[in-house]
Amino acid sequence: MVYYAQKSGHMAACGAACHKKGSAFMPDRIQIKEEAKQVLRGARVNPYLVSLIVVGVLGLLGALNSYVGASQTVDLAAMLPNFPEFPVLLMAFVAAVNWLAQVIINAGWSIYHLGVRQGKEMPFACLLDGFAFLGKLILLNIVMGIFVYLWSLLFLIPGIIAQYRYRFAVYNLCENPDIGIMEAISMSKAQTAGFKGTLFVLDLSFLGWSILCWLTLGILSIWIAPYREQANVGYFQ
Repeated sequence: MVYYAQKSGHMAACGAACHKKGSAFMPDRIQIKEEAKQVLRGARVNPYLVSLIVVGVLGLLGALNSYVGASQTVDLAAMLPNFPEFPVLLMAFVAAVNWLAQVIINAGWSIYHLGVRQGKEMPFACLLDGFAFLGKLILLNIVMGIFVYLWSLLFLIPGIIAQYRYRFAVYNLCENPDIGIMEAISMSKAQTAGFKGTLFVLDLSFLGWSILCWLTLGILSIWIAPYREQANVGYFQ
């Protein structure tokens, strides 16, 4: 049996992955994670090749940013006297390019997985689809960052809760680029209302995999990242 729950103006299919709790739908984490595996197996464009591109590009840009910014590290000159010092403007430029690349590719990553969930053929080029609404993506990430920072000033816990509150904002914008950034944030607030604890438990269930990814210097992320993203999309849908 398939249940449908209307969240912030759109219909979401929960299917067997949801069960009722009062008048609300409570997603079944185990079932959603199993569905995530099934969705990935049915993807027309290999999700692990897409993941390899994302992990590789972001890893290279992050390494470049760390290398350029390392010239300002305390005592680095004493440790590595031949390490080059880069101009501050160059470091700022590299940091900005790295951040923009993350915004674009992370949006493309979301677009890919949203399309795969819907049974669409998502080519590698969809990773750059965020360019079409780059201005909104930039503003959305900045506004969310400011909100999370302001909540974090109260205490650590409110900042963490805020991150979960805005978790689906990028999905909303990627799904419908015509909406405004505040509408995407408002929709995310409604979609995560009552489910922040559930999403937190979902993240905890990936803790072991995250440690293994760290131990393998991120190589295991090529296989785990698509699985985790599809689980998130399963909750969003």
